[in-house]
This record gives sequence, C-alpha cells and structure tokens, in this order.
Amino acid sequence: MRFRLAFVATADQSFAPLPRGIQRQFDLAFDHLRQEPRLGGSELDVHQLYGYRNVWTLRIPPYRGIYVIEGREIVFVVFGHRATVYATLHSLVPPRRQAVTAVSVSRRK
Repeated sequence: MRFRLAFVATADQSFAPLPRGIQRQFDLAFDHLRQEPRLGGSELDVHQLYGYRNVWTLRIPPYRGIYVIEGREIVFVVFGHRATVYATLHSLVPPRRQAVTAVSVSRRK
C-alpha cells in the first residue's frame, strides 16, 4: 500500500529556494518514499532522527527533507541545507522524544 505525501506550509516555503537540480532529485525520491518511508529502498538515504519518535530525514547531499509519518501519510515539515535544517526543525518542534504531528508543527509557526 502506498503512502500519501503532504506538505505543511514551512515545507512549501523552504522547498522553493532549493536549487532546481536538488528539487528534481527530491521529486524523484518522493516516488520511492511513497512505497516505504522508513526504509526508502536502496535508492534513498533515510533515517529516523534522534529525539523524536516519528520524525525522519531524507538526505540528498548536502540537503535534507525532514518528514513525519502519521499512519499512511508522509508529512514533510521542512527542507534545507544540512548546516541549518536541523536548527529550523528544533525551532518548530523541540526534540523531547515526543511524537510529532502535522498539526503540532502548523500551530508553532
């Protein structure tokens, strides 16, 4: 069963300034991610983020896409360069080993 992709406002805002080539790589990765967001298959570099229960990162060096898995839905929270994306995520949702929801991210903006 395929997962559905969704994007909160912070993800939309942070995706637009990425270089076009990186955007295309993310677009291609989204198709693989829909199959299994926890593994990503051999084509993708994904892993769960420490400090959260259901937050994962998709790596397309040197950029990252941070997403939450809610049931059968993959909700992207933020995109950015590896040097800054985690600080952005922590400002939206501090890591306290909690489960993150798209609603909780939307409220914190």
